[in-house]
Formats: sequence, structure tokens, C-alpha cells
Amino acid sequence: MPGGGVARRPLHFIVMADCSGSMKGEKMQALNYALRSMLPHLMDWERDQLQAQLLIRILAFASAPNWVVPDPVPVADLSAQWRNLEYVPMGRTNMGPAFRSVAEVLTPDRLERRALRPAILLVTDGLPTDPPGGFEQGLDALLGTMAGRSGLRLAVAIGRDASSEPLDRFRSPEVPVLVADGVDEIADRLVTASIAVSRMSEVGADRGALADQLIPAGSDRSPSFGLSPDHGLIRSDDTIL
Repeated sequence: MPGGGVARRPLHFIVMADCSGSMKGEKMQALNYALRSMLPHLMDWERDQLQAQLLIRILAFASAPNWVVPDPVPVADLSAQWRNLEYVPMGRTNMGPAFRSVAEVLTPDRLERRALRPAILLVTDGLPTDPPGGFEQGLDALLGTMAGRSGLRLAVAIGRDASSEPLDRFRSPEVPVLVADGVDEIADRLVTASIAVSRMSEVGADRGALADQLIPAGSDRSPSFGLSPDHGLIRSDDTIL
């Protein structure tokens, strides 16, 4: 349209939040605080570039998955209308059904043709408790979608016991599992994840180099992402379809 701006391309960001019984109390409070703390960083990035519109969904999972934010919501709207997540008493950490729920919203008929490769953030404090084969079948369903396979998959482990082979199988190969040794580190790790989502969508983004700047497991270093000369621009090959 003459005189009009270029329409932004959708960048879907799905948060998979562990709300099992073990998240009761301080962990759940810290996770809610961390998610709220992450949103302003994403809002700043979206404001500073003109090519992507960030759309967020939130899936809470325990024994069964539950879409807390089922439809894609602009990040500013989510920040203004934030509602805290709640733990599920006696809830288990069944990841397989959660993976399948995410896979269902990443099929070609559910995504815009101009959509960028999505980002999926998994936050958990424990090992999967799925019945035999459940985790694997769910992950296969997610990776069986083009968007799930090509998207950026990040994992935050709350406690060193949660950093495990299953999370290594979920995460994108070039991005390490981010470990929060205590509840006070959860917000820092989620902010790091939000920086990764934004920076890895930029022109010429080297995911491997950026991953080297993420906080390694067990490190107390803060992320130090410098801005590239092309900061805020989106890679032309990051469209899914």
C-alpha cells in the first residue's frame, strides 16, 4: 500500500510452564515473577525493530496440559492483562501431552504463511513422569512439525536435578539448558531466554556464537549480548512456510 508501512511478520513464542505439585510455594511465586520480568525485555525488542510482531501463548502442564493463554497475544497486551499461574496439587510432570498440545498449534493450517520460525521455552523443576514412551511420543509429535523442528527450543531447569537428558533431547542443539540453581535465579534465566529469542531472530544471527554467550550450567555470569550492526532486523530465511 503506497505510503503504508510493511506489515510485521508474526513471531510466535510459546511458554511451556511446569505447574506440577513440586512447584508449590516459593518456586511458583518465583516463576510468575520471572515470567512477568521477561515481558518488558520482549516489549523493548519488539519496539526497537519493525519487521516482527511477537505473539505469546502460555501452556501450563502437570498431569495434563492446560492452555492458560490459548490464543496468540501481543506481548504488550499480555503484560497489561497478566494473571499468575497456579500449581496443580498432586500434579505430575507429564511432558509428552504438553509437547503434543504445542505441536497441534504449529501445523501449517494454524500458522500464517509469513510467520517466522517460532520459539518454544520449556521451564521445569523436575524429570518427566510420563508413562513409558509418553515423553518420546510427545516430543516426536512436536519435532514432526516443520515449525517445531526448525524453531528455537529453549529449556530452563529449576534446580540441577532438572537438567537432564530429556531436556537435552528437547532443546535446540546449539543452545544449552539454562540452569537456575535456586528460585532467586529463575528470573535471570528467563530474561536470558528472552534475549536469546530476540537476538536469534536478527539478520546474520549466528546461533552458535550467541549460545556461547548464554549462561552455562552452573555459572554465575550474566549474559552479555552486544548488539550487531543489523540489530532489530529479521532474517529473510527465518520464515517457516
